[in-house]
Amino acid sequence: MLKKRIGEILIEYGAVTRDQLEKALAEQKKQSGKLLGKVLIDMGFVTEEDIVVALATQFNVPYLPIGNVVLNESTDKLIPKELIQKYLCIPLERIGNLLTVVMADPTNENAIREIEEVTKSKVQAFVASSSEIATVLRQHFHMDVLSTPELGEGLGKTKERQK
Repeated sequence: MLKKRIGEILIEYGAVTRDQLEKALAEQKKQSGKLLGKVLIDMGFVTEEDIVVALATQFNVPYLPIGNVVLNESTDKLIPKELIQKYLCIPLERIGNLLTVVMADPTNENAIREIEEVTKSKVQAFVASSSEIATVLRQHFHMDVLSTPELGEGLGKTKERQK
């Protein structure tokens, strides 16, 4: 089954009009390699959250806005800091053998596998925007995130361009 294209999802949600999508697609053609979501944000048609919600829908991954999530002291120790920075992820809680993690790219099977091996837990992954995660990493974990992946980069392992 083919996944719906991000533009179609955004139209269904009422985030963009067909006209705005067409303008963004035309602009994307001028900027080789730039992802449609980034073009739409740069043009002021959508927010980063709109794109994350659409990507979550497209890849069937639950979205968890983490701006108001309260982390406790024990969350700091659930995943080694190197993996938190490497995969731009935040451990939320462990209940029994299940570790809840919010990630910029929850479709990264290598990241999930590595986190599961290190933590000896099964990972339940949620998606949040890179900037939301970077903010929490700075505020709670006192980590500087030098660069964040472009929104949607890596999701689903293909960079199939919107047509």
